[in-house]
Amino acid sequence: MSTVVHAAAQETPPPAAADPDVDDTLGELVRAHLEPSYLSFPVGLKGLDPLVFETSVVPNFSVLPRRWHAALFLTPKIVLRMFQGHSTPVKTPSYMPRLTAFFWFDHAVDTSPSLYFSAGIGHHSNGQSGDFHAPDGSHNHENGSFETNELDLATYAVWTDARFFSWSSVALEWHPTFVEDAVLRGSYGNVRIHLSTTVFRTSKPLLSELSARFTGIIGDIERPTNALPFFARFPVLIRYTVRPPAIDVGVYAAYYQGQDYYNIWYDRFISVLEFGISGNLSTGIDFDVARTAPKTPPANQ
Repeated sequence: MSTVVHAAAQETPPPAAADPDVDDTLGELVRAHLEPSYLSFPVGLKGLDPLVFETSVVPNFSVLPRRWHAALFLTPKIVLRMFQGHSTPVKTPSYMPRLTAFFWFDHAVDTSPSLYFSAGIGHHSNGQSGDFHAPDGSHNHENGSFETNELDLATYAVWTDARFFSWSSVALEWHPTFVEDAVLRGSYGNVRIHLSTTVFRTSKPLLSELSARFTGIIGDIERPTNALPFFARFPVLIRYTVRPPAIDVGVYAAYYQGQDYYNIWYDRFISVLEFGISGNLSTGIDFDVARTAPKTPPANQ
């Protein structure tokens, strides 16, 4: 799943000397986008085979100088499911490495949102070498090969102190047909639009956040084996996270429905409740460097 779901912010140590004219939000703007890792215990309502757990490991490595008005992140993401059954097998993990560049032009001010942008390239495969189709013509979920690649562009708006809709994004995801398995053409849905937002967030007594992501899949998709294409074409994710203010790990509950995001399993519609833990695995993000730039005053001052 190409997620545009952002991570909970890490507590930042105070600077040596507080300065009201210094901006301490620059690192937060970029880090707000980064996808969290999670361990979930899904309750399948429709379409999902019984699982022991699902996990996503999403380390984010910053590989550009920290004082630039740009950031480049290498993210070797892996999603895997352990299925209930004999020997509790882990079937066809999703390997989803990506490279994402972020750009911004000014610092956050109190009277308007901070805007930043990203462009990325990503890969999605399952490391299998078997035939895509089983003998009966269905997807070969046991060892069928799946591979696609994507390009994406996104715009983000952040209201630093807002309680409602403090973070929002619009993203375009494109899977060019010439860099994907030929068997996927006309069945996967090669253009996707994602709308994501933080519906509300609170900081007392615990840090909590309700976020939502709505996706529209444009282009031809394969009819799910258990639903009409319309329902698979508009995936929805609702997620509520709670964590203590001093650590970057929290608990969450989520609901997802839409096309299955687990590589070759996209031939089905799933509806699932998730309960689990999530946190941010990131390195190279230095919040203190943001404090070296003067804060832009509001226009009316």
